[in-house]
Amino acid sequence: MTKTTSVSSEKINLIKEKAKMSRLETIRLIAKAKSGHYGSSFSSSEIFATLYYHILNYDPNNPKWPSRDSFVMGKGHSAVGVYPILADVGFFPKEELDTYTDLGSPFGDHPDMNKINGVDFSSGSIGHGLSVGVGMSLAARVITRNTDRIF
Repeated sequence: MTKTTSVSSEKINLIKEKAKMSRLETIRLIAKAKSGHYGSSFSSSEIFATLYYHILNYDPNNPKWPSRDSFVMGKGHSAVGVYPILADVGFFPKEELDTYTDLGSPFGDHPDMNKINGVDFSSGSIGHGLSVGVGMSLAARVITRNTDRIF
């Protein structure tokens, strides 16, 4: 049985605006850094916006909150598209994005979960995210008995 929920036109417009913001910031950051992947970031913008502005449960003031939902971004080369979303929802100041790909910056072409609040997986080979997500889900249910959601 399929469960459907209605989404308000205001929420849809918000998601569209945030996806557009992600694309515009992606263009700016890649142009500044002369490094990055436009296509993979652009194709993920609506997914990032929908997850962070409509679906995921998280607390940017407590990024390691045990009951948060997790997002496993399998194609790490689209990270430049999620960074503006993470900044916008409050995981870190937006000004920090200006360091994208600078030496010593936490913001590289691929995400680093040990350096960036809000990143739950550092990515790896294409396709790696599925097995990591399954492992995280099993660990949450079997070991910790949590019902956390993994996306």
